[in-house]
Amino acid sequence: MRNRLALWATLLMVVALVLSGCAPRLGAGSAAALAEDPTELVIDLPALVVDIQMDGSPSIGNVPVAQLGQLAGADLSGLRMDPAMVQWMVDSNIQHIQVDNTANELLVLVNGQPIPSIKYEGADTLVTTAEVLSEFGLAIPMAEKILPIVQKLGVAVIVRFPVQPGMAVIPLVVEAPETAMAAKEAQDEFLAAVGAPPRINLPLWFNEDGSWALGGLTAEEWQALTGIPFSAFRMDPNTVRNLAMMGIETLVISTDQEGIHIAINGKEMPTLDWSDGKALHLINVADQLGLWDMMAPGMDMGEILAAVRDLLPVVQTADVDLILHLPSKMAAAR
Repeated sequence: MRNRLALWATLLMVVALVLSGCAPRLGAGSAAALAEDPTELVIDLPALVVDIQMDGSPSIGNVPVAQLGQLAGADLSGLRMDPAMVQWMVDSNIQHIQVDNTANELLVLVNGQPIPSIKYEGADTLVTTAEVLSEFGLAIPMAEKILPIVQKLGVAVIVRFPVQPGMAVIPLVVEAPETAMAAKEAQDEFLAAVGAPPRINLPLWFNEDGSWALGGLTAEEWQALTGIPFSAFRMDPNTVRNLAMMGIETLVISTDQEGIHIAINGKEMPTLDWSDGKALHLINVADQLGLWDMMAPGMDMGEILAAVRDLLPVVQTADVDLILHLPSKMAAAR
């Protein structure tokens, strides 16, 4: 009995220490608001803040994570981050990264502003996703049980890095971020110039050999008309067969101002949300980290990024539907 009491006392002390290292969470209360029955499972907590030291060691509420692990009887030494990675974050002025699960979106924020995130409108989308994964044999353990309750788990983790000397401290959540305003202004300016969002509908009909037709014309015929090597976009026959054998008859990829939408056999999946400047902020963060220079060393990335930023409002305001029609399972099995 004494051992059990000591264990519970230790665990309570660990929980208290962890909660002392929490901060307000964006979307706090949204998960709790979904609870209509007091017996339902709902978890709605503040954001857990993990501070990373220059040597890569994490701490919560000024207590080293390794020490918390010792109190709980667990070895958490593996959570130490590579000091070179920490230095990269500091040099790039990446002060904090937050992963926040709200009632309708898995938000990822870098320096207090969101980058493209996974959005799910209500439990129906999550239930459908679990059903589709199971139906098509994509084995994710307990997905059909876990995904439907995701929106009732209001949790977040904020990883903070040391602030570079001389740099202003960035708040954990930036209110009315400049990237969101800049993105909206660019989209409004483009729409004012063209009058209405561009509309593109591309229904591609695939054959078992990977060839396709669009608008009644084959890839070879489109190539003859335009000079563009469309025949190079043939799908690998094995890929076509595998998708068909999984029972996928239609795969729709759509884009609009809200983001990228995917539907399989007419069933909507979660959306990649790029609205409110999220895509622009991702481009800027990648620039801060020097990722573009790593991907294309020696190129003038300044001009390329300027062109990408100019094209972004065009891409985001266009309503595009790419519809892949695949052979039936019976045809693929022949």
